[in-house]
Amino acid sequence: MRMTTPSMYSRPNERSELVHNQAENGIHANHGPTNTCTTRSIDRSLLFLMLCVASASALLTTYASKSNAILADQGFIHAPPLGAKRRSQKHDDDKEDYSCKDDISYSSRTVKTAFEMPFAALFKDKKGVRKFEASSIVKVDDEYYSICDSSWAISKFTASSLTPFSDKNVMIGDPNREADEDSGYEAISYHNGSFYVIRESVEHVHDDSGDPSTSTYHAIIEELDINENGDDYDIVNQCRSEFEFEGDSKGFEGAFGFADAQNEFYIVGLCEGNHCSQKKRGRDRGHGRLVVMKKNVIGDSNGGCMWETVRIIDIPKSANFMDYSDISVRPDGKVAITSQEDSALWIGQIDGIKDGILRPELLGFIEDDEYDLYQFPLSDKCKKSYCNVEGITFINDDMVMAVSDKMKGKGKQPFHCFEKDQSVHVFALPS
Repeated sequence: MRMTTPSMYSRPNERSELVHNQAENGIHANHGPTNTCTTRSIDRSLLFLMLCVASASALLTTYASKSNAILADQGFIHAPPLGAKRRSQKHDDDKEDYSCKDDISYSSRTVKTAFEMPFAALFKDKKGVRKFEASSIVKVDDEYYSICDSSWAISKFTASSLTPFSDKNVMIGDPNREADEDSGYEAISYHNGSFYVIRESVEHVHDDSGDPSTSTYHAIIEELDINENGDDYDIVNQCRSEFEFEGDSKGFEGAFGFADAQNEFYIVGLCEGNHCSQKKRGRDRGHGRLVVMKKNVIGDSNGGCMWETVRIIDIPKSANFMDYSDISVRPDGKVAITSQEDSALWIGQIDGIKDGILRPELLGFIEDDEYDLYQFPLSDKCKKSYCNVEGITFINDDMVMAVSDKMKGKGKQPFHCFEKDQSVHVFALPS
């Protein structure tokens, strides 16, 4: 007789019910009872650890904020405190662009940096100046004179003395000559022992009531003579230009000067904006202007004077710039014109100047004349490095010297413009 061993679970649902009951009582079928005390201890330890990390993070944030405040108070940093939102602004120049690496003509159309130095490193005595918004430069014999639109002083140095804190590098005049006003100096030229320095565009109110509706805007040309000690200058004359601008933001940005055969001295001003305008048409590329001026003394008693407009000359359209930042002309008529916004240099020829003698009635460009158009060196990411070139002068046939303004703050220019700003640069022209 065959015997059948009975099943452990007599009913089909009996095992599932048992497992369910064991789970409710904290018992696992394969492992026996769980240790609820151990689980709760681990939970408490994790909670304690999380509280410690949060407390440490809060302490570090508080310490960093206090440290930043102390450093900022001492003038070492100007960054926002830890955790504060940083203002940022996107620029077209921020986009990735490595096109210059494949440009086979890059070396033939780019000037080469030969030497450069920040203005802050030139002088032993900076006379309290902390910013150098360089705007123009002129060569006189073997010396160079540069101006800043933020200062009333004239910087003097030589190409051979571009070494840190050289005794040969000096600041002439009081940078704070007018305590509550920037100079607005944008152009400098030289003739017969005197410097002619141009204040870009200054408001002239023609009503004693001060009504701004009566205002007009003109450049002021200061005639300055450096004293025998070479540490200060005398103001010989301050005369306004007859030429009128639309406002105070776009006036004369560069200039050069020559005398005619009768030794009558002329100044030729370079307008910053196209059409000499600061309005929308001022950004109409390729419409640069030169204004030829001659000084006229008005009356005898007050010693009044004005630089009267003689002619207006168009700059060749091959200098197809968004703006015009300076001009330099040699005695043989060779011309250099820079653009700050385009970081570019145009070199050509102007008629009406021969052997340093000006013939104002013949002064002008021939559009078909040969010219060279160069760019200033780019960064390793093909970005503009020389974003603020505002002054240019010839060293010789093969080299030029330039000066750069302070980069624009508040996000108006990308951060990589900072490296080359407020500096003197020497460039070699492509062979």
